[in-house]
Amino acid sequence: MMRYPTMLYLAAGLLLLQMGVGLGNHEASVSTGLEMTANEQALRKSLLKNYDKLTIPPGNTTITISSLTIRTMEMHEETQSMEILSYLSHSWMDLRLKWSLEDHMDLDRLGMDPDDIWKPDLTVYNSAREDYHLHQSQLPTLVYPEGRVLFVPPVQLHFTCVMDLTYWPHDKHTCVVKIGSWVHHGFLLDLQVSSDALEFDLMTRAVEGGEISISEWEVLRSNITRVIKYYPCCSEPYITIDVSITLRRSASAYTYTVKIPAVCLSLLTLVVFLLPPGAGEKLIFGGFCLLLNLLFLTYTTQVVVHAPTHTPLIMRLVCQQLVLVLVSVLVAALVVRLARDPHPYPLPNIIKSPLLTLSYFLCLSNYTTLASRTQQEY
Repeated sequence: MMRYPTMLYLAAGLLLLQMGVGLGNHEASVSTGLEMTANEQALRKSLLKNYDKLTIPPGNTTITISSLTIRTMEMHEETQSMEILSYLSHSWMDLRLKWSLEDHMDLDRLGMDPDDIWKPDLTVYNSAREDYHLHQSQLPTLVYPEGRVLFVPPVQLHFTCVMDLTYWPHDKHTCVVKIGSWVHHGFLLDLQVSSDALEFDLMTRAVEGGEISISEWEVLRSNITRVIKYYPCCSEPYITIDVSITLRRSASAYTYTVKIPAVCLSLLTLVVFLLPPGAGEKLIFGGFCLLLNLLFLTYTTQVVVHAPTHTPLIMRLVCQQLVLVLVSVLVAALVVRLARDPHPYPLPNIIKSPLLTLSYFLCLSNYTTLASRTQQEY
């Protein structure tokens, strides 16, 4: 009977021992974490002491662009520009930010506010905005013991791109964005980029039966290159990174809102010319076609209103159809008026004489005598 209390006492003792060990490990972990935090704060304070963030790092600084990942693209016809949301991964060496692993508890990386350290003055040369500066993100940078700084901010590139809308809505455009330093020449600030740095990870939205792209544009070709340029004012080279993207409009909605209506309007225009000239129905049908062509031109003008140098071919087609239908309606109205009574006044000789002369060439001489009669002879 005494065995059971003894076993209970042993179990309780073991439980208390485990709790004590766990509590001790937790306290040790908390203590280590506090030491790491204090070490990180001390290191950051030491690195930023007497640090001038406006001064470029010593030596020839090289900015290496490892990737430019494009997430969204949008074309703005009204401003003749293109807007890209992307992630720009680039790094550089700043020896003022290096430290020893042995002296700082093997701290292999340090997060720092980008406003506290030097950053390259990368700008968009052909920006469509007043603000040409590239970096707008407040996300932290990563600094490594050897002094390498890694910065991967989300950047919004808004640059000019003149659009040729001649073949709208099947138009293609090649847009180029130029990125480079605004102040430093190539001897002080070099730009390097790998040939496979340009990546596309366009955002999609899941729907029933698959995924659809948020963008209405399809990427045909893309390229990223390093360009060295010399200006007449200076002997130093200026280096830029040119990103070229060729796009094609792939919005299927235009098939139902533009292409099919344009084909139907062309068929209706042919029907107008199949009706006899003296039929009153031709006037009604022609007026209806005029109204439809005007509505189509109004719609397409709202879509491509800011294309002053390149009028889409489909708009030219509908405009010419509008003129043809208008001429047909005017001629039909004149024929109906001449063919129906009453005729209080005879046809003027200035119109009658050329028509009589033309009748011989049209093999209508049998109608010449009838047309030559005066009103009293009727």
